[in-house]
Amino acid sequence: MKMMMKLFAIVALLAMTASCVTTTAPAALPEKYNLGNDLKEVRKISAFNVSNWEQVGDQALIFTANGGDFFMAVLDRPLETNIASQVIGIVGQDTDISAGIDKFFIRAAKGRQYYLIEKIYELSGREQAKEIKDKLNK
Repeated sequence: MKMMMKLFAIVALLAMTASCVTTTAPAALPEKYNLGNDLKEVRKISAFNVSNWEQVGDQALIFTANGGDFFMAVLDRPLETNIASQVIGIVGQDTDISAGIDKFFIRAAKGRQYYLIEKIYELSGREQAKEIKDKLNK
């Protein structure tokens, strides 16, 4: 009986260790969000008064900061909720937003949903924001 308990403990320990080691690699961004040839990609932006969030496709957001500068954030995964009429923001935002570090959140009926910002593109203005939105929503 003692031997069975030891064997069981060893098997359980190995199973727990294996589950910690095996992780899935993050999914690659869909190709349509790799816009480095068309848009200026930035790693970090200084941003005060982030507002006017618009959903672009199922995995990106266009927003304004600093009173009218336009940006597009590409998220690490598709949005689970349409952002219309939702409370949204940046987790722990001080004055900078950094790709690969900062997270966007939606406060929905089922709780907060968090999304890592994978890429940030600087847009030249309202017209380019509209063009990109039209292109990615096809």
